[in-house]
Formats: sequence, structure tokens, C-alpha cells
Amino acid sequence: LNFKDTDPEYAEESLKAAKALYKFARETHSEEGQTNSDGKTAGQTDEDAEKGYSEDDPDAANAGVENSSMVVTSLGYDGGFYTSSYDYDELAWAAVWLYECTDDWDYIDHIIHVNENVTGDMGAHPYTGYIKRIIKDTGNCWQNIWVHCWDTVWGGVFAKLAPITNCSRDWYIFRWNLEFWSGMTPEDAEKATGLPAAVTGHKNFGMDDEVWNTTITAKEIADLPEQDGAWLKKTPAGFAMLNDYGSARYDTAAQLEAMVYAKETGDMTFVEWSKGQMSYIMGNNPMGRSYIVGYDLENGASHPHHRAAHGSTTLSMDDPEDQTHVLWGALVGGPDAIDWHRDLTKDYIYNEVAVDYNAGFVGACAGLYYYYGKDAGDKPEPDFPPSEESMKGEIKEFTLKAAVGQEDNMATQILIEIENHASLPPRYLNGTDVRYYFNIGELLKSGQTVDNIEVRMDYDSIKSNTNGEYQVSWDIVQYNDAGDCYIEIHFPDYKFYGKEQFQFALMDTTQNAEYTFVWDSSNDYSRNTIRTADEMGKQLNEAPEFTDGITMYTEGVRVWGTPPEDAPEPEYVSDEPTSSICGDVDCDGDVDIVDVLTLTQYLTGMGDILPDGKTNADVNHDNAVKDDDAMNILKSLVKLVTLPVKS
Repeated sequence: LNFKDTDPEYAEESLKAAKALYKFARETHSEEGQTNSDGKTAGQTDEDAEKGYSEDDPDAANAGVENSSMVVTSLGYDGGFYTSSYDYDELAWAAVWLYECTDDWDYIDHIIHVNENVTGDMGAHPYTGYIKRIIKDTGNCWQNIWVHCWDTVWGGVFAKLAPITNCSRDWYIFRWNLEFWSGMTPEDAEKATGLPAAVTGHKNFGMDDEVWNTTITAKEIADLPEQDGAWLKKTPAGFAMLNDYGSARYDTAAQLEAMVYAKETGDMTFVEWSKGQMSYIMGNNPMGRSYIVGYDLENGASHPHHRAAHGSTTLSMDDPEDQTHVLWGALVGGPDAIDWHRDLTKDYIYNEVAVDYNAGFVGACAGLYYYYGKDAGDKPEPDFPPSEESMKGEIKEFTLKAAVGQEDNMATQILIEIENHASLPPRYLNGTDVRYYFNIGELLKSGQTVDNIEVRMDYDSIKSNTNGEYQVSWDIVQYNDAGDCYIEIHFPDYKFYGKEQFQFALMDTTQNAEYTFVWDSSNDYSRNTIRTADEMGKQLNEAPEFTDGITMYTEGVRVWGTPPEDAPEPEYVSDEPTSSICGDVDCDGDVDIVDVLTLTQYLTGMGDILPDGKTNADVNHDNAVKDDDAMNILKSLVKLVTLPVKS
């Protein structure tokens, strides 16, 4: 559907794959607890159907209607997280979209088929299509008290199904769900001080045992009489509250369903309600807080439960206190039942973010823009999002701190702490060197040379953290006759993110003719830019301070510090082989989905790629890196094309 006009060949391949996957899903589906020939399931009683909706027991509304004892035995293993209830709804969701692509009614029949050769006690026929899981027979109907979401997609199924079948049953289920979300009793609506209700009654589509076999038009729906019914609870401010855990994702999903209803019927009843709900999410709520990250940088939610945005180098959700990046446009969990919210990174109830959260949100925004934004003159914000440099100023991705430990006429002990908190993009450090500059003029006057200097490595965090598998090495270089030197600490082939510390001593090993050591650090370039731990009144490992007198290099590029004027800069020769793999945008030696994402970020101005990466990204060899290169790399991953492709 997305590519049939712009890339029909790819669209056809996609449809072929979708049909095959659907066929596989049907053939491998297995279940227990099938309905009996009379359409009933073990354990269900006639009294079940008399139960009504209750906030304390919401599923009671469908007691006796659903075949709840039916258990799917072919679901994949989820590791205990986000367990799926069953797959009937996903099968129906796939089928309704395949019908859209093919006009093959068999797909619709898979959803709604009725076995009219079997008749129950009250003349009802059992459903044998996928909806048998929620409606056991034609003597019953169903009320959707949830919403289209990660575990149940019935809301979307009936939103698509109703305009296709024009069956009263399907329109009833679609509309009842929106009424349930947006409505209140007349008494509650009159007393409400928050957002107004969209409706105060449910449309009466007819008796349950009739709606399965009758049709209705959108115009006829508007003229139907109303009846009492059940309503989803609202917060004091009128926000529709299905569940405290991710309340905004469910609310925006209901808004999306409302947009689809308006598109199919022309009825704006629920669109106006959605506008109010979205206004609440954008900040028109008791806390004055937007639940869209970046929408309001002053008062909006700014601490989403998102590891990459948080950017911790210590694996702690408390460090840093503020997020490293703005997760632009992410919908956080949202408020609770009393309109309260806690903006804390580690709070995954109030501040979780996920693809399913944003799916309904983006769809609702698109619909609201269509119905309201166009006429209001809304346009995309130019140059959005702003660069992090424009928001934060100069960004130091690598930092270095140091402090002096013990010191006398024999030696100087130095602790150096380096930190990699690269964020544009986040990346490990490899090929890293640190230079500490000192002068041995006093030793030269005593007849000694640089060879009389010994290095004692007192602590190496890399060695400690890897049980000795990796450790730093070093060289001492004298670069002029005046005795100016540097010790260059080489980090091993060990990729790291966050902090590393090493503590070493520069030691004079030889006494002069008077049997005295003459080591003197007062003429040392780096030493004169750092303080001792004693001066600061701290333990040495807590004393390091930022200093520019020690330099740090990564892959031959100086990323920290200022060397002495006449000190040579390193000539870096990479140990890494040059990547010349077509499609390997991130130059890691493989072509995978990360390359597609890296290229997409580059094309949208959200990141950069290396020169070799740009060469590898030009997969159709037209001397330009464009959107179609990203698409062709993606196609290659599913074996639709072979790289390079012909331009």
C-alpha cells in the first residue's frame, strides 16, 4: 500500500511476503478450548451475560460473550515480558489489511465467518472466524473496553472492518468503543469541571442477535436512538484514564481511532473530543506539563525512561541528573488518575517511552492537523530539531582531569582520569593516547639522561576491570635539547565508554655526585597546571580537576588539552583496515539495519558518517548519497536486491 505507486516492484515483493507470512501464521496456529457444537464454552453460564460493566471488574461486561477459555498454544516465547494474550486479533489485523491490498473477500471471511449449519438453543450460530475469541455466537455482540494497543488490536480491526462490511455489528463495536472512551452519564457531564464529554449516550444499533446480519450506513448511524451504557473513568480534569501505566499512549490511540471514524463517516463528534484530550497532553492540564518531550522545554517532561537519551556513562539511571539528549517528540507515559505525574528518568510508569506509545500519538496528530491544523496555517518548524551545539554551546565529548599525589625530590605521583561521554553519536574510544609533559633540565645538569627516569604504574583501572587482560603501556620521549619530555600513555585495543583512571609516578632513579636526588617538578609544564590532593583536602581518587596542561588524542586527533608550543603532535596511523564494503555505512565490517539507521540520521542532519562510510553508502554508484541508497540497503537485507545496484 505504501509503495504501490512509487515503487511497484518492491510493493509486489512486499505483498508476496505478507501473503506467505499470513499463510504460515494460519497453518501454525493452534489452540485449546474450542467451542462446542452449540457455540458454548466449558464453564460459561447463561447468567454471565447478565453482568454489566464495572470499573472494578471491567471484563464482566463481556462475561459469557467471549470464549475466554480458548488458549493459543502456538505463541512464541517472550521471556516473561509483555506476554501476548492470544493471536486472533493479530491474525484479523493482518487479514483486513491483506483484503485492502487484494480485494480478496476470503480474508474478511477468515475474520467474521459464521457456521450457519450449527444452531444453538436460542437459534444462534457459532462464529468460526477469528472473532470467535471475543464473540461466541450470533446471539451475542461485544463491547470493546480497551483500545488498539500493543497487546490487543481489535480496535483497529473493527475500525477497518466496519467500512468494508457495513455490518451493524462492526459499526456498533467500532463506535461503542469511542463512546465508552469519550462519554459520561448526563449527570456526570453536567457536574464535570474538566474536559467536556463527547456523548452522554450510546447509539442503539439493535438487538445483539440481529446486528450480525444487518447493514447500516454512516448517515443512518447519526439518526439512531440512544441508550444508557458504560463509560471509561476520567481524571478530575477530564482526561480519559484507561491505565496509570502509560495512560497517554492509550488515550492517543483512542484519538487515532476517532480520526479514522471521522474519516469514514464524516461525523466530527469524537474529533472535537480528541482535540481536547491532545490539548491536555500538550500542557493544558493541572500540572501545566506537556507529556511530549521537547514540546515545552521549560515545563514539559524532560526525563524519559530512555537509555540513549539519558546517556549515562555509569549505567546509573540517576547519573547524569539531566538527560544528555532531548528525545524530541517522544510521548512519555503520562498522568495518573488524579492528574499527577513524576518527571524522573527511572520511573517507567510515568515516563516510559516506546514505539507503541508514539504510534497512536503520531496518528492522532496527523488527523488533528488534517481537521484543524491546515486551516490554522500550521507548518513544519524550519531547521528542526535544533542542533545540540546551538542549545548547549560547545560540547566536550572527551574530558581529562588530574591531581598530584605524593611528591618529593625523587618522584612525582600523578592521577589522571579520562572520560568518554561522546554523544554525537555515542561511540567507544579506541586508539587513545594521553601525554603528560615534564622537563628534566635539572637531571641533565647532574649528568643524567632521560634513561634515568623510571615509570611506576600504581593503578590502571582497565587492568583492574579486565583481570589483567588489557592494560596501558607507555613511552617517554625527549623532544629537545632543553630537556622537555612527555610520557605518552597508550590505551590498549580496548573500547570503552565512561571513565578510566590511571595513577603513575615519574621517578629519578639515580643520585648525583653528592648522593642526592635532584628531581624537581617546578619546571614541568603539566605539573604547573594541576594541584595536589592535599591542597584540595581530598583523597587522591576524588581530587582530579579539569586541566588543559595534559593532552589527550583519539585516533591521532587532539580532543583535549593544549601542548607546549614546541611539542610535536602525533602522526596517527590506524590499525583498523579501511572499510570498502558496499552498504557498510558505519564502517564496522558488516551491512545490517544499523547502516540503514546511520545513513537515515545523516540524511536528516541528525548525525555524521566517516568519509569511507559515505563511499560505502553510495550503493548505486551515482556519486551521491540519497534516500534511495538507504532504501536499497534495506532491500538488500531482505534479499530483494544485491549491492551494489545499478543506478
